[in-house]
Amino acid sequence: MAELHGRDLFPPRLSLDGRLDRHYHRIVPHPSRLPGPRPRKALGQHFLRDSGVLADIVAAVRAPEGGLVVEIGAGTGQLTAALLDAGYDVVALEIEDRLLPHLRQRFRGNPRFRLVQADARDIDYGTLVPPGVPFVVSGNLPYFAANPIIRHLLESSRRATEAVLMIQREVAREIAAKPGESSLLTISIQVYAEAERLFDVPPLAFEPPPAVHSSVIRLTLRPEPLVPPHEIEPFFTLVSKSFRNPRKQIHNALARETGLTAEQADESLRAAGIDPMRRAETLSIADWLALLDATRTVKARG
Repeated sequence: MAELHGRDLFPPRLSLDGRLDRHYHRIVPHPSRLPGPRPRKALGQHFLRDSGVLADIVAAVRAPEGGLVVEIGAGTGQLTAALLDAGYDVVALEIEDRLLPHLRQRFRGNPRFRLVQADARDIDYGTLVPPGVPFVVSGNLPYFAANPIIRHLLESSRRATEAVLMIQREVAREIAAKPGESSLLTISIQVYAEAERLFDVPPLAFEPPPAVHSSVIRLTLRPEPLVPPHEIEPFFTLVSKSFRNPRKQIHNALARETGLTAEQADESLRAAGIDPMRRAETLSIADWLALLDATRTVKARG
């Protein structure tokens, strides 16, 4: 492999609005000069090695004053070090045994660093952060575990204020989609948070380079979910059944999948202020909430 140290491998970054960011420079060290163990291909590991991306992630983190950052998947500590250098207190989660000694050694004696061996798919955030202390979550998530990690984060009773996460680009696009391109995943996220896709990351930013591009997203968690706990199940039943045929007209999907008659489906949609000719992928989170109320009212009348 050619020597990479000190070279600006990438052209100016193309931001999501199409403008060139000419102040964005990446210095990418050769993999042999990166600290710590090498990534394991069998585990799907891709360690971020791009200093420009690290700087962008840290800049996107907005930890409240007096708060801290919970990092998911500390790996060899590249993002950990950048967060600590920015002045944040960091609770680093890492599940893999072989990475723990390196992390302990690298950050030994740093009073703002705490290492916890845990699985982010089921961690109790209340055990990581003292009561009353606000926190944000950040990390380069493994592609195969991104969905359960994000779902657990959003459904946790100990809520972060926001999350800045690196995930597969296609998943990021779906999470942050606008009405017209939304999916069941889009709506599921919006119940708990506002989603924003910040920037894309090329494969060469990682060691080894993955086969897909990545994106960094920001999830700004709502103080409380938009759907009360007792309505979560009927809400997602309605949405998931309606999305079985997302490009078909919504009144057809309602009548076919929810047990409503065609007349009841149209009545529910009109009561919710939704044109029955629209498709499920065009509905906003507000539309779905209104439709849930309308279908409940129509069903109650029989």
